[in-house]
Amino acid sequence: TINENADPDVKVDLKLGMNETFPNRADYVHMEGNSDGHMKSSVVGASEMLILANGKLILGTWQSVYFAEFDGPRHRTFYVKLLEG
Repeated sequence: TINENADPDVKVDLKLGMNETFPNRADYVHMEGNSDGHMKSSVVGASEMLILANGKLILGTWQSVYFAEFDGPRHRTFYVKLLEG
């Protein structure tokens, strides 16, 4: 996801808000016990489209890219696809 990264408290508040909105509840029926992770991932999404110019990401003044893991920690593989436009 893309969000502000100038203030480290943003990450703390994002995590707190996600956990309050999607708590890990005992009454969820998904057998792996990670239903909250699936909900968080559905809201945030599984991909981003970013623009590169001269080899650098084009982001807002305070923005950064976050790799959000809601079911871990786990080892993950991510892919980058570059398209010429």
